[in-house]
Amino acid sequence: MTPFTIESRHGPETISLAFEAGPERLVAVAEGNSTASAAVYGFNPRRDIFYRSPEPLHPQELAEEIKIHVPASFHPLSRRTLAGTAGTLVLLQQADVVTPAISPLAALGEILRATGDVNSAILHAEQGGVLFLHRAGSEVFAFASARSLKEILELPVDEREAIFPAIHANEIILSGHDLDHFERFDFGPTVEARTISMNDFLAVCEFNSAAAEHVELLPHRYTLAIGAAAVVHAVRSAV
Repeated sequence: MTPFTIESRHGPETISLAFEAGPERLVAVAEGNSTASAAVYGFNPRRDIFYRSPEPLHPQELAEEIKIHVPASFHPLSRRTLAGTAGTLVLLQQADVVTPAISPLAALGEILRATGDVNSAILHAEQGGVLFLHRAGSEVFAFASARSLKEILELPVDEREAIFPAIHANEIILSGHDLDHFERFDFGPTVEARTISMNDFLAVCEFNSAAAEHVELLPHRYTLAIGAAAVVHAVRSAV
């Protein structure tokens, strides 16, 4: 399998990691220094469109959603709309037309399925917004909010659960650039909340020393890149 590079784009900041297929699983080998094979865009509630659909949508239905919410006349020549979905959450983002793109919902779903148990969740906070994916058995449900992680933690429990009905998961794994501003998290006595670690990524990816040197320092910044790499690896392996 040909080595590939993933770019994780978060506003003005870009994280790039190079990957190759190892004997048993994906291997992160270094910071990326070549043209990206695929990109994943961080959630930005001020720019992205997100809403709930009555039922989960199939790819063809997602294409129709793009036509409804983002007419072609709205697109600059260099941009296109990327649609992602998990459960009944739909997320529409602007992506460049050159680089294949992967939804952060797909990237986070890969990490959650590989790492969490049957009642776990991943909360990804960045750019002042939050994506929340909850695994219940074999199903994954997703929620999004334009509230920041700080605002959510300050809400009374009943208001917090109105935003994220599944926030009572046994374990909440936290990731995203906004975690740089926190030292502790309190979701109540019945919920274990912890920051994602490099060990959580080992279910989908190994690391050589060059890559581990970067990821182990700030693993919460690399969640989308590694999740997107797992998506690419799964697609290429299936071909």
